[in-house]
Amino acid sequence: MLGILVILAVSWLLLHFTVKKDLLVLGFTPVPQRLLQFFLGIVLMAILLLIVAVADTWWYQFQWQKQESFSLALFGNSVWYYFKAVLTEDLVFRGALLYILVKKLGPNIGIALSAIAFGIYHWFSFGLFNGEIRVVFLIYVFITTGLMGLAWAYAFVKTRSIIMPLGMHLGWNQAQALFYPNQPYGELLYKVIERTDVSDGSNLAFLFAKAIIVPALVMVFVYFYTKNTVKDLA
Repeated sequence: MLGILVILAVSWLLLHFTVKKDLLVLGFTPVPQRLLQFFLGIVLMAILLLIVAVADTWWYQFQWQKQESFSLALFGNSVWYYFKAVLTEDLVFRGALLYILVKKLGPNIGIALSAIAFGIYHWFSFGLFNGEIRVVFLIYVFITTGLMGLAWAYAFVKTRSIIMPLGMHLGWNQAQALFYPNQPYGELLYKVIERTDVSDGSNLAFLFAKAIIVPALVMVFVYFYTKNTVKDLA
């Protein structure tokens, strides 16, 4: 939590000295509307993750096993962990810096730079430079996380708030943790015990299709959600 407080303090300083604004420009109010957007973001990404899990089950012929160790306490601990993690990342990549970039350079460049930075950041957070460097995997991680960062930065600009993308980020990470391996919380509810191998070419095409389709659906949702109700941040 100390790290989050430091980021908030630095964010305030950046906003104050560059655009003469405070943290409220990140869209924490009005509270009822932002709470609705937060939970809409969670629900949307949870649904998309479930669709991905169904697609993976069909493509790889997954056999799932329920985790007997699952408990509400474990789930609660994971939610708190991922909330702190995504709040930290969103304050950095979809907070004051994105707001300033949009104001100084325009929404398109601001969104693009935020997405690029988010993709590069995951090279390091995933530890991809520890040991053998696999170029294809670097490209894949950059595209998947970068495109998702693009969609969430788009949500920030369209809703004029950090809250909906924060909910989306939390919903995605938490839903992933229920079914897929992750650290320190992963495969909480189910785990894959058997799968069918797929050729490298087909597998790569499937992975990149998911990497493009999910963020695209997020952007379509945000576009229609804000079409007649919210003026873009610019």
